[in-house]
Amino acid sequence: MRDRLKRTNAIITKERKFVKNYHMKQEKQSSALLVFMRAPRAGKVKTRLARSLGDEKAAEFYNLCIDATLEEIGQLSKEIDKYISFTEPTSKYEVERLAGLGFKVTLQEGEGLGQRLCNAFSRVLENGAQKVVIVASDVPDLSARIMTDAISSLDNSDVVIGPCYDGGYYLIGMKELHGELFHGISWGTERVYQQTLDATRKKALAVRGLPILVDIDTEADLRQWSQVDGYKKPALMDFIKAIRL
Repeated sequence: MRDRLKRTNAIITKERKFVKNYHMKQEKQSSALLVFMRAPRAGKVKTRLARSLGDEKAAEFYNLCIDATLEEIGQLSKEIDKYISFTEPTSKYEVERLAGLGFKVTLQEGEGLGQRLCNAFSRVLENGAQKVVIVASDVPDLSARIMTDAISSLDNSDVVIGPCYDGGYYLIGMKELHGELFHGISWGTERVYQQTLDATRKKALAVRGLPILVDIDTEADLRQWSQVDGYKKPALMDFIKAIRL
């Protein structure tokens, strides 16, 4: 009788471990992270920064930001589906070469940033992801820790947002599509983050905020970022020193 009871308990324990591991695996596999980016072509990226640094240097800086972002993403769990979402159809080969293995490459669809974000969320959620986070590619302080925190926070929040000092945001995530967050937004202005928060309040959504980071669009942004305390990628610091900002 005792041996039978021991065997029964052992089977139950084994089944519980299997169920627990299964659900943990399913949870990990249900997360997706997308990087919104452009191919780093001179004259096509960081045009406001290029007014001070020139087209070539602005593109070089943007390329370094992409490298820094992808390096941090490379530290995330392998169970997270990772996407590069790019803008120009003719740049697919360049983007695939930059991304390397481990990333799915997709084309952004829609007129304007709001529609492209909305469509990206819709597509990935429809593909089965339960938590989706989209990040910018020009915020050099975006870390693996912040992205991991963003994905984890969606367990208890409807939306997660990472604000920028310029009034925009570098990260947004959700568990289901809330299209209202992308309509009626003054894209490219200092009101983007606040208008998005207002939209979440109208929908009574639970929002988790992340640290404020510097989104570098101008020489002033670059100077501000270079003076912020904290670790910076050596390649980016070498760039700052080289341009004698």
